Amino acid sequence: MNFQLRHNLLITIFIIVIIATMWLMMKGLSYSFDLLNTKATEVPAESRTHFQEVAYIEKIDEFALQEFGVDQVLSHLVEADSYFNFKDTPALLINPRVTTYNLHGEKDYILSSKRAHYLDSGEVSFKGKVDVSSSDGIKHKMNTQELLIDTHTDDLISHKEVTYLGESAKIISEGMHMRTKTNKMKLTGDARIHQNSGQEMLTRNIYIDQSNKKKHYYSDDKTTYLSNENKIYADGMDMDMNKKITHLLGQVNIVQNSGSIIKTNNLILDQSNDREVYKTNDDIHYQSSIADIRAKSMHYDAARQKIKLDGGVIGRYD
Repeated sequence: MNFQLRHNLLITIFIIVIIATMWLMMKGLSYSFDLLNTKATEVPAESRTHFQEVAYIEKIDEFALQEFGVDQVLSHLVEADSYFNFKDTPALLINPRVTTYNLHGEKDYILSSKRAHYLDSGEVSFKGKVDVSSSDGIKHKMNTQELLIDTHTDDLISHKEVTYLGESAKIISEGMHMRTKTNKMKLTGDARIHQNSGQEMLTRNIYIDQSNKKKHYYSDDKTTYLSNENKIYADGMDMDMNKKITHLLGQVNIVQNSGSIIKTNNLILDQSNDREVYKTNDDIHYQSSIADIRAKSMHYDAARQKIKLDGGVIGRYD
């Protein structure tokens, strides 16, 4: 074999080796992509927020984890349809349910949603719509970007916007803190109450007390009540959602669309039987463009725009 032929053969072999190496590399990359794509299909679509959630390192179906207190009594049970563990982000729970237990090992509260993160601290961070049910029948429904259950105190905490869904009203606040042991909740920061009947109420820091079958909402902060015909300003509010009675507390100013102003204290707002009636037994000062009237009490049917002033009525008309 002459030198030229040998040289050509070596070049051919070299080219074949390069082509084979490239084919193996492409095959390996294809396998890696197929593996990632397979994992991606196993994670529910609503949970694929970034690449790391696709590339999970562990998956457990029918996940369940029991947590015990110092006295070895069951304190929490964390369950989920699926559990995904990732390298650099909190574990993901699909259709999570957290059950808390009292000191006697009896069910206390059940929290459920479609999605949550299980944190390294043992806390569970719920996302989206969350249902909270207690063993005595009390139920809370809310939507939020994040609701954290502290597994040490059982407190529920959110520092994100919360929409609390009541039977006859929807409340939007800047956050929430609930002490499950007492069935009392505080919707924190600025809050807006949207009543199903169309009226609104603006205030801050609303407390919700549903203990002993009550539906009691109250606030000690400045409150504005908005209806089609009136704006009412007060120093606070106290709502009995069962009776549909609201007490607007402290100094109260009613501003009518006509420009007339009614000044009084401690106004009762009766919305039972689809009414809207304002009542008070405190002194009344009614001012309009043509009248200045003082009285000892008032009954104001806002729907019919009829006002009855009683008790030593004194008026001046221009």
